[in-house]
Amino acid sequence: METEWLRTFIVAAKTENFRETAEQRFMTQSTVSKHIQHLEKDLQTTLFDRQGKHVKLNHIGAHFLQHAEKMMATIDEGLQTTVSLLNGFTSQLTIGVAPQIANSTLPLIIHTFQQQKPSIQIMIELLKSNEIGEAVYTGKVDIGLSKLTTTRDLHTALLAQEPLQLIAPISKKAIDARTLLQQEIILTHEYAPYWQDIQQVLQQFPSYKSMNINQTEVIKNFVKQGLGIAFLPKSVIEAESHQQLLQSYSLKECSHIVSSTYFLTKYVSADIEAFLAVCHLIYKDAVGR
Repeated sequence: METEWLRTFIVAAKTENFRETAEQRFMTQSTVSKHIQHLEKDLQTTLFDRQGKHVKLNHIGAHFLQHAEKMMATIDEGLQTTVSLLNGFTSQLTIGVAPQIANSTLPLIIHTFQQQKPSIQIMIELLKSNEIGEAVYTGKVDIGLSKLTTTRDLHTALLAQEPLQLIAPISKKAIDARTLLQQEIILTHEYAPYWQDIQQVLQQFPSYKSMNINQTEVIKNFVKQGLGIAFLPKSVIEAESHQQLLQSYSLKECSHIVSSTYFLTKYVSADIEAFLAVCHLIYKDAVGR
């Protein structure tokens, strides 16, 4: 039984379409059929019910699918860890990270950690903040970097509580913040935990207009193009501010509102503690400046 037969079967079982399987596996449809036939011959049973060109996974196939996925997961893990060992890595950490963090402080965190611990391989999983706690709890990731806490019983460390900045196109830097709030469209991120607090502040500007985008990098690009203004954490717009790509304002009405960043883990090890120490260091520099 060859692993390629198993990989083909798993795709075919999920699509129940040999043509689509061929496209996903980058092979001909006849090769897909041969892989399935070889597998059925080895198992001495059919895995699909066939009606002309249509195939449907039968109950034996559904049962075998569960085992095939487990077998391939074990094989892939073994291949990955072997390659890591050959490349000089002795252990691995998987980080579940929110996009806002991945696009701001994460590269410097990873760079600094790899300089300190070059034998540890880092894997990154991009997740929404409300998914990270569960991913840590179930073991999908070893560490979570999130904008939200979790109700799960996890070790939680507060990395930062940073102020929000009102950002505007550099072309509007001569306009004061209060005027901008009355004239410009405010680009919002509804899933940001601080947005409800921002809305309360904006009640002072009854004529304000907003547009939901819910993706930080898109919001920044829209602002650069003169399509609105936005409230974002200091670390998220640090690079653009230094490069004078965005104009930022500290609004006194929002001085009580902060964006929090949390470090989540289920277990504590020397490697995880070392990664936490680097996170504290980077956030201290990023928020303290």
